[in-house]
Amino acid sequence: MRRGIPAPLLRLANGLRQAYWKVFKPRTFGVKVLVLHPDDSGRFLLVQHSYGDRDLWSLPGGGYRPRRESAEDAARRECREELGIELRPSVAIISEHVTSQEGKLDHLVILRGQAVAPELSPNSEVAATRWAELDLSALPEGWRVSQWARAAIATVTK
Repeated sequence: MRRGIPAPLLRLANGLRQAYWKVFKPRTFGVKVLVLHPDDSGRFLLVQHSYGDRDLWSLPGGGYRPRRESAEDAARRECREELGIELRPSVAIISEHVTSQEGKLDHLVILRGQAVAPELSPNSEVAATRWAELDLSALPEGWRVSQWARAAIATVTK
């Protein structure tokens, strides 16, 4: 059984949030996490969220307030809340971006961490999960992977 807010309410809230962003253009802070599989197999975690673009596979993550927590703490919290997983002690920032793609001024930090265990317990924000190969070779044809996931993968596969 999934934990959290029902998916239809998440979609409604997301639509309202995006409308607000387009009108008021707030400054926000977010994290995305390239979660590596615990067995060092060269796999990482992709998620489909139950709100927003539900056909897009992306990295887990979410918003945070820099005055209350660091990007690393936010990454750990989001992984626990969304997926029920813990990350190993070594979590590293791999890139930082400023983007206005969603109608807001978003400061995005992408981090890399390794899961302690492979078992997931997604909450209602996550519609689907998949451990994928870093080269994306085993994904079904036509799957869309977010630009942030691709950027994070590029830092590992160089």
